[in-house]
Amino acid sequence: MSRKIPVCPDCDSARLYARSGRHNGKPGWRCDECGEIKDTIAYRERKGDYGFSPETLAGKLAQMDPDEL
Repeated sequence: MSRKIPVCPDCDSARLYARSGRHNGKPGWRCDECGEIKDTIAYRERKGDYGFSPETLAGKLAQMDPDEL
């Protein structure tokens, strides 16, 4: 199962926040990592093992083949 997540096109950070129109009339996205405000964002595959401990159910499911589930 591959899910793409929204990221900042400049620094590739996933720490994005949607801005409402009440911020100086500028809709879009703000990156918490680099502080840039963007009209558009990029998407990429998730990285890493998601931080699940292998002993937990979530960790075991993350390591399994999706076809076996």
